[in-house]
Amino acid sequence: MFNPRRVERHAAWAAGALTLAAALAACSPNEPTAGADVSRPAYVATVRSASEASQTYVGDVRATRRADLSFGVTGLVSDVAVQVGDSVRQGQLLASLDNKPQQAQLAAASAELQRAQALAAEAYQRVERMRPAHQQDAASSTEWGAVQLELASAQAAVKAAQAQREQAAWALDKTQLRSPIDGVVALRNLERGQAAGPGAPVMAVDGRGRELVIHVPGKLRLKPGQTVQLQGLAGTLQSRVLHSAERLDAGGVRQVWLAVPDDAQVGSTWSVSVNISDPGKASAVLQIPLRAVVPDQGGDTGTALRLAKDGQTLEKLSLKLGQIQGDWLDVQESNSLRPGDRVVVAGALALRAGMKIQPVMAKP
Repeated sequence: MFNPRRVERHAAWAAGALTLAAALAACSPNEPTAGADVSRPAYVATVRSASEASQTYVGDVRATRRADLSFGVTGLVSDVAVQVGDSVRQGQLLASLDNKPQQAQLAAASAELQRAQALAAEAYQRVERMRPAHQQDAASSTEWGAVQLELASAQAAVKAAQAQREQAAWALDKTQLRSPIDGVVALRNLERGQAAGPGAPVMAVDGRGRELVIHVPGKLRLKPGQTVQLQGLAGTLQSRVLHSAERLDAGGVRQVWLAVPDDAQVGSTWSVSVNISDPGKASAVLQIPLRAVVPDQGGDTGTALRLAKDGQTLEKLSLKLGQIQGDWLDVQESNSLRPGDRVVVAGALALRAGMKIQPVMAKP
């Protein structure tokens, strides 16, 4: 099917390649002839199947669980017990506020609760003293109702005082910052004498477990369990997709979470090689490095130089070109091109079919 955008891209690419060819021809007056017994180095790369297509992304390591911590009340920092990088246990004290105001509030609330309980006890005794008289109709209904109302009011005052004391005890407890998990201190944004309170985290603890987060194009859907290759300081290892975001971020990219070793350093950067082949594309479709192709004028066809079976002699191939896939080209038709064939990717304009070269594998 005719694709104007693809033709336009191929035309621009072809024009650039032909311009380069003319420049190289002008700079190479003593061009070797085909069949000359000259062996020169030339960079080569391997033809691949479309099912082997991959793309590299970069991501950073994060903790699978991070606890961002802040004080529950406002006050001045009186003590900081840990530094960034320290290992901590669940419940361990990390920092404290000056708690004198909270201690005073708790003492006042406790005293108020005791007073309310004493008044409630007196009201209860009055009710019990009047109960026999009420049962024998010796006390009026008004008197009986008054003592009952007094008891109910005293009991309500006790409940209110209990709530005040619980609030004061909670405030005192929140002057201490404790780790909710086992882990490592990842953030410390406080010093002694500093004012702190609810809001922005002043400390963070990274728990056990690590994951790698990458951003991929929104159209690329990676499935949980899919295998990927990781490259980091520890070398190359296989990993798998943990999960992928359903919604796209700004710019149309998607977040993907990958498994990494538990000892991976939080914040370290890893490169990720992901298979991006189209499941609907036939595995017989071949891809050739873009640099290996010398396009014809129209851009839909071109030629490439392939190593013969002896691994030195060059053969010229005619190609019918498909879509550009990054640094690769889909090959729609060719005469005998196969996966694993090596093609020249640098210096092809100064080489001819029948010449012998010393192949040097080009870096990906």
